[in-house]
Amino acid sequence: MHKENWTENRTKKRAKFSLRPILPGPGFLGPLKDLAQDLTTKSAWLEGMVALQTARAIGDRLRLINSYYSNLIEGHKTTISQVVRALKKDFSGDESARYAQELCRAHVLSERELMDGLGVAGLEVTSPAYIQKIHALFYAHLPEAHQFASHSDGFTDIPVAPGQFRDRSVSFDGLHAHGPEATDVGAAMDWLHASYRSDNFHGDEKVIAAAAAHHRLTFIHPFRDGNGRVSRLFTGLCLARSGLNTGNLWSLSRGLSKRKSEYMSSLRYADSPEIGFVEGQGVLIEEQLADFCQFILETCVDQVEFMRTILGLQEINARIDWYVEKRASQTDRPLPKLAPRLLRALFAEGEIPRARAKEILGVHEKTASRVVSALHAEGLVESRSSRAPLVVGLPEHILQYYFPSLFEPALLGEEYTRMVLPPKKNPASAARN
Repeated sequence: MHKENWTENRTKKRAKFSLRPILPGPGFLGPLKDLAQDLTTKSAWLEGMVALQTARAIGDRLRLINSYYSNLIEGHKTTISQVVRALKKDFSGDESARYAQELCRAHVLSERELMDGLGVAGLEVTSPAYIQKIHALFYAHLPEAHQFASHSDGFTDIPVAPGQFRDRSVSFDGLHAHGPEATDVGAAMDWLHASYRSDNFHGDEKVIAAAAAHHRLTFIHPFRDGNGRVSRLFTGLCLARSGLNTGNLWSLSRGLSKRKSEYMSSLRYADSPEIGFVEGQGVLIEEQLADFCQFILETCVDQVEFMRTILGLQEINARIDWYVEKRASQTDRPLPKLAPRLLRALFAEGEIPRARAKEILGVHEKTASRVVSALHAEGLVESRSSRAPLVVGLPEHILQYYFPSLFEPALLGEEYTRMVLPPKKNPASAARN
């Protein structure tokens, strides 16, 4: 997020810090509670409009989006096709491109594991040990050669020390020191947990606290490197622990990337103890914390509303038909004409017993079996076994057709901006063969 200059100089003393207020006071809290309620209502409505199995498939694909945009915020650009290849351990020969792939892969795998573990009884997302786990897990997916602090000029010789709090001070562009002294990081993280643990808040305040905690964690800057990525993962987990976006149907990182300049500006108050603090005591001006929380919550609402326009069944049904028609025009292996009926039903219901396929298609069992086999071969239909129910499949090449506003051509990469299927043969060539 920033070019970081590291120093172990302990002679320059800074003013004592005090991280307060924890939440904006009554004069600012009212409008934030309204905004948090709006987010909660809209996010719940979004999750309620998508069948469970369909939501799981979409949520897993949105991890690609989360990783892509979190990477983009940090200045590493890649494509969805490169991320997909990285998940299969198929990396670019170019070192810079490979590093971007590795970062996205680490994000997807870490987020998946962390979200899957959120249901553990007694789990405290704000605890120092859990935040250390986020950092350690992310870097565990990177090779040893890339576990060093980095900036725009490349890697430094400073090990990241996965899961360990920093043992040195850090400054940005040599202008100002960042966060508490290294010797105070542990105490600051204890304060973060004591202040923002989930049982301290109720109702809408849990959501506001997640936004405020993002600000505080960024200010503390607990690790040598990777703090921005950890903060965004942490905030997503805090929101999910509060009951928001548990299915990963909308992306905070996408929203922050789309408003990157505002995000950087909003974080500036967290990045500098000199800006926005009173009398050098580290007391954040209440209005600035309220503005930051408002920015985060508005960004979340914007992403929920964006996904609502994408996931409406009427729109999805039209896109399924469009894909099947497009597929028929670009390959000499078109899908069965009845295929859209089953695909639409699967998307709407999430899971369908195999015996119902013939009923939905309006054909005999043998014909239904052929349709299912064709869709299964292309990954549009999945099942755990030959007798298990059918569930919706979302292979990479379908994303541009089902969700064109989300998986844009520039984001997908050249590989997926055209149909990833055998091209239609030239008639003259076919005759010769």
